[in-house]
This record gives sequence, C-alpha cells and structure tokens, in this order.
Amino acid sequence: MKKDAGFIEFNAVLLLFFIVALASGAVLYTVSAIIYSQTDNHDFDNKQAADALLDEIIFKMQPLRLFSYDDENNEVITSLCREYESYALEFTDVSSGYHLDFLSDANMADSRITRYLFTDNTGIAFSAWRNINGLSVSKTAWREFVREEVWEACVSYGWLHKDDIESFAFRSISKAFAVIDPENLFPLINDFPRMNVNMVNPEIIRPLIMRSAFRIERANERADALINKLKSGSILRSDISSILRIPSNHSLMGYLGTKTAFWKIHFVMPSLKIEAIVAAIPKEGGAVQEIELYRLIDRSFLDD
Repeated sequence: MKKDAGFIEFNAVLLLFFIVALASGAVLYTVSAIIYSQTDNHDFDNKQAADALLDEIIFKMQPLRLFSYDDENNEVITSLCREYESYALEFTDVSSGYHLDFLSDANMADSRITRYLFTDNTGIAFSAWRNINGLSVSKTAWREFVREEVWEACVSYGWLHKDDIESFAFRSISKAFAVIDPENLFPLINDFPRMNVNMVNPEIIRPLIMRSAFRIERANERADALINKLKSGSILRSDISSILRIPSNHSLMGYLGTKTAFWKIHFVMPSLKIEAIVAAIPKEGGAVQEIELYRLIDRSFLDD
C-alpha cells in the first residue's frame, strides 16, 4: 500500500513539474516532440498527423484569451468546432469546480463546505486518505469520499490560488520543489479565479456565497440573485461583484470568475481518439484573468 501511495504522489508531483516547466518556458518541451515507437509506421504517421492537427487547433484558439468571459457559445470555440466538425472536435472545461486537493485549511474546517462535498459531512476520511496518498493525478481516486450529487462539481485540474497557501496542496508542492516563497512557483500559484461560473451548474456556488467567513450581507438572497442570473445566460466578472454587492478584490472573487483555466480538447481521427489538456497561462503581473497564451500540457492517444 505504501508503495502505491508513493507512486501516486510521485506522478502527481511530476505532472505539476511539467505544468510549471511548460507554462513558464523553463524547459524546451512540447508533446509533439515525443518520439513514438516506429514498430508500426502507419501508427507513427497517424500520431504525427494527430499532433499536427492538435497544434493547429491550439494555435487557432489563442484569440479566446482576449474575451472577458468564456462560455459554451464563445465564437472562437463554436467556429473551431464547426471547422473541425469531421473530427468531432469538442472543448470541455475541466478546472471549474471544487479541486479537493487544493481546498484550503479554512475550507476543510468549514462545515457548510464539508457537508456539501463529503459523504461523511466532515471531510475527515478524505483528509486521512489524502495525508497517506498525497496529491492525486485524477479525481477518480476521490469517488468514495464525495457525495454522488456533487461529483460533477469536483475537478482535478486547476491553478493553486495565492490565497490557499495554508493548504495541504501548498505544503506538498512546496516540499516537492523545495520552495517556500509562492512567488517562485508562478504560474502554478497565481490569482486566477478558481472556477468559471459560466461553465458550471450555478447551484454549486451557493455554499461559497453562504460561507460565514465571507460575510456577505443577505447571503441567501444574493446567492439566489446570482444563480438566477446565471440560469438566464452568461455574465461578466463585474456582474458577480455587482450582484453580490462586494468589491472586485473581495476574497470570494478569488473563487468566482468568468474565464476557464484548463480545457480538455477531444477529437477523433481514423482508428485514433485524441485527448489533450490545454492550460490558460496567466500573464505574470497582469490583471486578474489576463491570459498570456494557451499552452498544451498533456496529451494522450486512445486507440479505437
């Protein structure tokens, strides 16, 4: 068991290393540069073609960074899906929600949050498991700890927010990289909001708004107002603060944003399915949600 736990932790830290290295340009590495086994020339050619197509799609999605909000109807995304319709191209937000590894100590101590997320209502069982197994490479490992009703609200991709320094995630990352100052872990740690409210079931934001620590006046009433607004269409980040009647620098605004941090791209080629993870790299020193570029951080081939 200890051996398995260590392996999971190693893989998680390795993934974080490549996210940081790729995002910051610290190493010259691209997924398309991977050397394939050439035992099957046809397979090799197919994968090369898939990588070329993936590079093309990511290049064409770059204008998305200029939009003030992302949603399923964004013209960049919809036009790309039309252009590559023969490949069944799909974009999925995989970072908007509750990243259990990244929950702060304050969140894990908040009964409203833990009752919402965990089957034991406290998160104690999850914390005990996590302390043994470390960071996770996917949310599948959390299944037994999470309430079925909120499973879709959980994610395993995301940037660690600068306000979550008091967290299991930061302690693990700091130890793995032997770095104490979070400023030296950009872009892994930044101020990008934790979820895009336009890409989630609006009801999942209620526990955050209701947290007593945020001191939102008439919290339930204002949660209703924001949720109803989202049900009628997409909103801007300024709409969030206006509806909740809080300043744009309020700590709750570190949770609720309108841009997606990590996208999954999926498309199909003959005898091959491709899934890739693309990260929105924040602009260092830029405004909240200001994106420098979108960069490929992971890719896998799934044979039909």
